[in-house]
Amino acid sequence: MRHPVMTNQTWRLALAAIAFLSVAVPVAWEASGRVEALWPVRNVIAHDVAGILTAVVPVDTQAAGTGSLRGTVHDDGGRPVPGATVLVAMPDGSVTEARTLADGTWTLTGVPVGRHPVWIGAPGFAPVTMINRADAGLTGRVRAWFEPGIDVTSGMADAGTSVDVVLTPEPPPIPVPDTPETVMDATEITRSCERPVPSTARRSDVTIPRMGVPSGEIFRYRADVNTDTSHPDGRRPLLVVYPGPASQWECASLPLAWAGFEVIAYGPPYTFAIEREIRILRLLLASIGMSDPAGRSAGSRSVRSRPAILAGSYSAIHALRVVQDTHPGTIGAVVLMGPPVDLLDLRHRLETGDYRPPFGLDRALIALGMPDREVARHARYSARLHVTALHPPSLVIHSRSDDVVPVAQGEAYLSTLRDAGVAAEGMILDGGGHYLLSTGGGEADAILSGTVAFLMAHP
Repeated sequence: MRHPVMTNQTWRLALAAIAFLSVAVPVAWEASGRVEALWPVRNVIAHDVAGILTAVVPVDTQAAGTGSLRGTVHDDGGRPVPGATVLVAMPDGSVTEARTLADGTWTLTGVPVGRHPVWIGAPGFAPVTMINRADAGLTGRVRAWFEPGIDVTSGMADAGTSVDVVLTPEPPPIPVPDTPETVMDATEITRSCERPVPSTARRSDVTIPRMGVPSGEIFRYRADVNTDTSHPDGRRPLLVVYPGPASQWECASLPLAWAGFEVIAYGPPYTFAIEREIRILRLLLASIGMSDPAGRSAGSRSVRSRPAILAGSYSAIHALRVVQDTHPGTIGAVVLMGPPVDLLDLRHRLETGDYRPPFGLDRALIALGMPDREVARHARYSARLHVTALHPPSLVIHSRSDDVVPVAQGEAYLSTLRDAGVAAEGMILDGGGHYLLSTGGGEADAILSGTVAFLMAHP
């Protein structure tokens, strides 16, 4: 029996197909990193495959020397931008960072030799990630696609590669509707808890049909009728963003409602495809007494009606993005419990084995992508890079025994707020762990009383 013989035409077609796939597959893979619905899964797969390959073929970690980068940052009017952050991230999340001087100049020294994306950002401006100079030509653009970055060679600061950037004003967020898309159920049921603090309040469901948020995921809590008269200023709106389903944190919501707040409670899922969740939170803000959080009529509200935000753990990432997207003066105060505010630092700790966070936070961090290639995404959700003097008064509560988010993050963020001139207070505890309101006792009492006192002092 004769075997079929491949003709020249068949060979040509086969080679053309191989050539096409050798280009199309990498391009499609890279493009998937820019699709909101695909990049988290894609990045987790890439991380796991890289881990397998590294186990088989160990990576040479011997240092190849260091070099320097320098440059300037100006706005679109040609004025220098002082205080802008310039950073380069390594695959393990470690960072080399600098701030621009009064004349907009900056210098990064000690940067490992190689190609590195350079992230440059400042509050109020759209950040820029430099991956290749504009005069690189076709070869440079192709290389930037597969190996993004600015070349760093060994040398001193005065011989470093120059990177000059113009920052443009950050575009405002997409406005929420004038008529909020939330539906609040008029049916209320009375709920009670003994821990962490004995309390009773009424609960009703909140839904957002157009966003696909069904009944049972968002709750509104209000004080029982018998306690309303003890709060002559009325119920102040308080958006509480939990690290997990709101139903599991009901006993933390009830004391806040008992204290006189109208609590809207929601717990976003553990994923870093979080823009949908941020929009949900902005819609919830619009539903509890304020108009457009983007600021169309922020000045017309009574100060007493300004909502506050309380967020803990992973969900502080969502809440702080909402604060950054909200017109100054709209939100009266912010309370943060164990907030992760520097995702590059967390990723570095994860990669070096310093800690292993529970409940999928490690996978959520991995879903962001490699820190060096996805430095912009890590920076977008790292609140420490976005603090201005217009940030609402803030209370940062953190435990030294926190095994999920290191207390150093809370302490550093508190310092950043104060350096920016924000009215900021800290409550650094010795005990309590990460989930500060999950159990009762003296610490829970102190946290709740301190939270209420702070919110009342900053309407």
